[in-house]
Amino acid sequence: MNERNPHTMEQSATDLTAVLTGIVGEQLGGQEVDPDDDFYALGGDSLIALRVVSAVQERGIAMTLKDLLFHPTVRELAAHLATQAPAPAAAPAPAAERDALLDPSDRILVPVGVAAALPASALQVGIIYLCETSGDPELYHSIIGWETVAAFDERLFREALAELCDRHAALRTSFDLGTYSESVQLQWEKVEPPLTVERIGDDNPAKGHDNIRDWSREGLTLPIDWSRAPLFRCHVVAQPDSFHVAIASHHAIVDGWSYGRLIVDLLELYAARLRGENAELPRPPATGEHDFIVAERELLASGEAADFWHGQADSEPLLFSRGQFHGAANAVAGVEFTVPGVVLDGMRATARDAGVSLKSLALAAHARALSAWTGRDDVVSGVVVNTRPERPGADLMVGLYLNTVPLRLTDLGAPLPELARRAHASERDGAPYRAFPLAQIESRLGRPPFDVTFNFMNFHVYEDLDGTQGLRTRDWWVKGKPSFPFRVDFEVDGAEAGSRVSVAYDPALLDEARVREYARHFEAALTAAGGTA
Repeated sequence: MNERNPHTMEQSATDLTAVLTGIVGEQLGGQEVDPDDDFYALGGDSLIALRVVSAVQERGIAMTLKDLLFHPTVRELAAHLATQAPAPAAAPAPAAERDALLDPSDRILVPVGVAAALPASALQVGIIYLCETSGDPELYHSIIGWETVAAFDERLFREALAELCDRHAALRTSFDLGTYSESVQLQWEKVEPPLTVERIGDDNPAKGHDNIRDWSREGLTLPIDWSRAPLFRCHVVAQPDSFHVAIASHHAIVDGWSYGRLIVDLLELYAARLRGENAELPRPPATGEHDFIVAERELLASGEAADFWHGQADSEPLLFSRGQFHGAANAVAGVEFTVPGVVLDGMRATARDAGVSLKSLALAAHARALSAWTGRDDVVSGVVVNTRPERPGADLMVGLYLNTVPLRLTDLGAPLPELARRAHASERDGAPYRAFPLAQIESRLGRPPFDVTFNFMNFHVYEDLDGTQGLRTRDWWVKGKPSFPFRVDFEVDGAEAGSRVSVAYDPALLDEARVREYARHFEAALTAAGGTA
């Protein structure tokens, strides 16, 4: 009979509470944490949650992301974890196991110079397929630009970019969709840093800004050769006292958080070289992409995961009739509005009182706006979720680690805090299946599972730039085109524009007046959520 001594359990839970309080507080930026505070209500999100899980696992304590989702206070989590067995030490998959993901007949076809060959993920294949069939070189092709107030040394910058490529396999990745028995991603041992430099003697920042934008307009129209790495480019416009940088990359190799990680790493590597030092950056896990593919394959075999997402998606579309919209949209039009600081602060207070994350409250406001806009009390929206493996250092990984999944909310006349709690519960329940491929959901449903998507963006990775010695950045901008016909981005504390909502839509499918009507409903719902109506 395997019974635990209740006194031992009580002592263990007490010890765990102290340990967990310290870990959670540290990962939340040094906040004071009470054992009964809700992690997500304090500002925790999926990336910070991964850091908490990793830090706890490194103490030899068995913990998963699901544990934190279902036990979001330190006291609840400690009581739960006190009943678990010690966690085995996480170890990278051996080379033989990594290679085993490919069929033996495929492995012999891998060319010399490839460090690792893996199956491409379902999302990577889907994105490439959409880009090829659309014939639109701008689709899923993104550019981020900024100005760095510092001297530009081309040799040192080129060295930093080369080290960045060595550090992140995604920057050395190409795709082969025809040679093998399945679509494959090839991670090459080395690539030539794709840097071009333009020098102008004028120190007027507007001149550099105009030149870098000109490069970006031309760069977005260049076709992508999936078979040749790297699938990104970097351009610098150097002026006497500063330099403008633009990095153009395809979404098949990087997600939004990864873009931020790349930029922070690049600037830290360059700043260290300017000081004549070596940058001491923590290493990302070497097998992150392998772990992701393994998790995706396990979910593909799960009838439980398929049933869960079918239940979320099985409702009439909001905007377009069945069969009206398939493939990639041309979402070139947009409207946006700022979210004032007083509204955001009020939303944070409301979220804390409701015991939910800021994302859940914003998602509830989005659902409320959709209901008012469409007259529906049963809405399904796509929601962008993080799918990074639960490994130490997962937030340091660069790649395509996100998915867009359907989330269904009903009875939308309920108070916003209640809707937020329901949204949080739906995300919590779907978290174990978050990497289930969207294409499989669509295939079973026989149509796109949603025609509206919501993306909550809080890229606090950029906060790391504050510690980059000798470099100051400004004038941030971003350009890209999603494939969804109607996409809502809620950005919190953006590098330049602060907090704002951007709505991208296909003008061939929706007119501007109708989109602005949604934006007014969403702005009103956010104001109400912040208690400033």
